[in-house]
Amino acid sequence: MNTVQTLFIVLLLFFVAGGSFAQTTRRRGARRPVVSNPATTQPISQPEPTPSTTTSAIAPPRAPVPLASVNGQIVTTADIDPRVRVEVEAVEARIDEARRQLLELQINTLLLESEAGKRKMTSQQFYDLEVARKITEPTATEINKFVEDNRDQIDQSDPAAMRQQVVAFLKSDREARISGELVKRLRASNPVVNVANANAPGLAPSVVVATVAGRPITAGTINERLKPIAYKLRLNGYTLTKQAMDLTISDLLLLAEANRRNVPPEEIVRKEISEKVRAPTEAEIAKFYADNKARIPRQLAAVSSQIASYLLEQDRQRLEQALSERLRKGADIRLLISEPPVPVQSISVDDDPVRGDANAPVTIVEFTDFQCSSCAAMQPILDEVLKSYEPKVKLVVRDFPLATHANARKAAEAANAAHAQGKFFEYTALLLKRQNALDVPSLKKYASELGLDRVRFDAALDGGKYAAEVKHDIDDGELYGIDSTPAIFVNGMALREMSVEALRALIDRGLASANSSPKVSAR
Repeated sequence: MNTVQTLFIVLLLFFVAGGSFAQTTRRRGARRPVVSNPATTQPISQPEPTPSTTTSAIAPPRAPVPLASVNGQIVTTADIDPRVRVEVEAVEARIDEARRQLLELQINTLLLESEAGKRKMTSQQFYDLEVARKITEPTATEINKFVEDNRDQIDQSDPAAMRQQVVAFLKSDREARISGELVKRLRASNPVVNVANANAPGLAPSVVVATVAGRPITAGTINERLKPIAYKLRLNGYTLTKQAMDLTISDLLLLAEANRRNVPPEEIVRKEISEKVRAPTEAEIAKFYADNKARIPRQLAAVSSQIASYLLEQDRQRLEQALSERLRKGADIRLLISEPPVPVQSISVDDDPVRGDANAPVTIVEFTDFQCSSCAAMQPILDEVLKSYEPKVKLVVRDFPLATHANARKAAEAANAAHAQGKFFEYTALLLKRQNALDVPSLKKYASELGLDRVRFDAALDGGKYAAEVKHDIDDGELYGIDSTPAIFVNGMALREMSVEALRALIDRGLASANSSPKVSAR
């Protein structure tokens, strides 16, 4: 995967996230920076998705789908919030659109490779020539204007970090525009033939859906890359459905309880919730502000009322949850839907550092950032698990430095230079312990501590010998749907919770699958 692919992956991530009016995302670890709803700057090289952002235009209403049974009464999609139903019924159409966008991405990649081949250079060299060298640094005026136009969406608690993220965003926007113009020129001079509808049902993986300058693109290639996107869309749809379904179930149980007591349901709500909800004190507001000051860009006086409203709503939700749990005791509730399974992806181990038995039946692939505190916190967990499962598990480490961490990319290059001298894990252990000192002089000092050949190490680090390797890992990671670190896969399945228990569960699943696979005898 190359740089053009990375730019188009951004479109897919926006597409996955877009349209969910009630979407809630569980976040963990460090993430790539996102400037919410920029007021002035939008990439123009990436085509807008064909479906309207009004999801009712994407898919017509479908027959009601059973969701749960409550004391013998069936709850269907017709009984939940209509907005949620429209959103959920659009999921498969969104997946089809994402598949189409992935096909476009792959076409653009092959166009780049084809033109680079004609000029007898690598794709990266061609891209650097036609795009990277034409990207100019944003001026102070442009940066200040962007900050002013997006003041409400930007965290300004750390001005230096904010400026770095804005510069990165503006440069990325320029890169997107320039690369889009390049793609248009390449499409005009290279034959692109659509052979089959990539969204046709039942396509075999080997079916060719398009050719670019005679090179085929198969349905299998597109569908493999679609896995993380489709999973996130379906998981979001399931989450929205379950939230709406739970509200409907609570309403049904409340009505049943009101009928049993022979009182209006509003009376139960008043006695159990409205009369018990408590406005927060000034001390509670101040404590909340102090605990979250790093994420609140304004002074306490300016946000006091918003914090009070938030805390009041939290107390109301707590009381509602308590009432719901009491009503559910003794009720016969059976769910008729289930969470979508985590997909198994083909995660490349490339030629990256390996720890453990090369023939182990379970492979853990970790995409890491050496400046990420969550990655450092995960390391003891990985160490513990690897030790207890020897020799059945091996660990492969790949790079995914985040743009928010100024020294992360150079630290990744240094780790690769240490790997070339057989000291990767010893070197990265130092990096994770000394995350506050990852500047180039420190990186070189750590090499001396481990007895590495400094002449060789310094030459590699100063010359950017492993910059392309780090970029390759980043590109692969984005292809696998990664947007935060650490990102861990166990035999191709993404670890969703960074805990010993969750990691062991995935490893045990992988071992069980390996043990149940038919053995092929050697001859």
